[in-house]
Amino acid sequence: MKKLYVMLFVMCMAGYSYAEVDSDKLYLGGGLSLNSLSGIDFSDGIGLQVFAGYKLPVKIADGSLSVEAGYMDSGDMDSSVNIPGLGVFKGETEAKGVWVNAVIDLLLKDKLSFVGRAGLDLGDDDGIMLGGGLGLRLDEKMQVRAEYVIRDHVDSLQVNLIIGM
Repeated sequence: MKKLYVMLFVMCMAGYSYAEVDSDKLYLGGGLSLNSLSGIDFSDGIGLQVFAGYKLPVKIADGSLSVEAGYMDSGDMDSSVNIPGLGVFKGETEAKGVWVNAVIDLLLKDKLSFVGRAGLDLGDDDGIMLGGGLGLRLDEKMQVRAEYVIRDHVDSLQVNLIIGM
């Protein structure tokens, strides 16, 4: 049921006409991630994510509030288990899917900011998504972020480049 609510929200957001969207508030991002399964002995997978964001007209102290939607692929995570008398069993898994988050970006000092996120993952790792990290503004339209993101099963250490429109 929550997928239906999120899809309705996304469709409503997409329904705005281009004239009502301030293109200066749009941004694109993407990067690499090191992913692991929570509590399960699998090797880490190197994955990627791409996303788009829109800065909302809400001022929070020295920061901003945005909504982001994106796609993530955790990469392959492998495991092997040696069971005495039976041999070695190998397994492989990955998680993919779309997500929607509210993102806060609070200026800490000069070009350094705290980045926090909360939202939903709607893919293979269906559920709540939380994260936090640091952002470094390179110029007016570019930022590098390093974040730790937790989903129901996949935890990610991410490095992303964000480019404003």
